[in-house]
Amino acid sequence: MAQPTMVDDYQAALVTLQEAGHKLTAPRKTILHYLVSTDQYPTADMIYQDLLKQGHQYSLATIYNTLDILETCQLVLAIDSEQDGKRHYDYFGHPHYHVICVRCGRIADANNFDFSQLPNAASQATGYHIQNYEVMVKGLCPQCQERLATDQTEID
Repeated sequence: MAQPTMVDDYQAALVTLQEAGHKLTAPRKTILHYLVSTDQYPTADMIYQDLLKQGHQYSLATIYNTLDILETCQLVLAIDSEQDGKRHYDYFGHPHYHVICVRCGRIADANNFDFSQLPNAASQATGYHIQNYEVMVKGLCPQCQERLATDQTEID
């Protein structure tokens, strides 16, 4: 079976928005497309600045309102960074988890885990009706590990 493409993800996300009763306005479509196509974890301000460079004149309030809608529709995850104190956003069209560096705040996606049983297992363990879930793993990224090893070598 072929992997979904960015275009497939974008089209599916548009359908999700419509089915949730939201109009497909130009700002919503543009912001959603930006999030589906980026491999970064932008803040609202980063999205605003990038779209401004592309010639879009959306207000920061429009960006925040759209992000709220996308988050409510479970198309986007908000990731609060302890390192920079800002909220970063990630398109969440396919189950994956985030690995966050506790030193520099770098965020990486990982999808090498089968999440299909997680909601059922959580429901069985708690009796909850699971509606959504997020998985976040924290550690040291390879660059910070290398820097720490280098710093330690210089100290010795």
